[in-house]
Amino acid sequence: MRRKVNATRMELLRVRKRLELAERGHKLLKDKLEGLIRELTARLQEYKALRLEIDAAWPEVFRRFLLAEAEASSTATEAAILQCRPHLKVTTVVRRVMGVVITEMEAVVEPGTATYSLVQTSPHLDAALREMRVLLPKLVRLAGLEQAVRALTAEVQRTRRRANALEYVIIPDLRDTRKMIASRLEELARSDISRLMKVKEMLLAREDGGRSAGQ
Repeated sequence: MRRKVNATRMELLRVRKRLELAERGHKLLKDKLEGLIRELTARLQEYKALRLEIDAAWPEVFRRFLLAEAEASSTATEAAILQCRPHLKVTTVVRRVMGVVITEMEAVVEPGTATYSLVQTSPHLDAALREMRVLLPKLVRLAGLEQAVRALTAEVQRTRRRANALEYVIIPDLRDTRKMIASRLEELARSDISRLMKVKEMLLAREDGGRSAGQ
């Protein structure tokens, strides 16, 4: 919808400046959007690969825990698990990626010793605990990647909406307004020239009439 503005040279200059700013902002948003999509794609690929790896390994860990509980008493197995709970050292690094705050998380399983009775528990428990120590850092990494993917996806959507608003609404509206003002000013200039020509003709006619009367 074309806005109502005064057809003046000052208004034309103001609209031109706004249009230049909008076009520059649109280019910056498009560049930002491309960068965000690259970052999002890279993290999505890592997230999917890690998620598939964890999904493939987790059923085996769960199966080993079930076998350990089936071969030994539940009380002994649960007590052993509590005694050998792995301790994680999680480090976080906060980064800004294309204006998006992302917390990257890495985890290391601190070394520990098995204090449970090997006689009262199943060998499957040892294997399950070993595999869990391998999986836990990956789970922490996966959580950090999921947070990054969510934050980048939200920023991609916001940036795309702003870029589309500039491209399809604001910039076309400003261009139409600029064209309308320029056309109106040209029309006014032609009218002024036409009036001046008529005044000139009238003045020349009076001069010619005066010369004729003097003769």
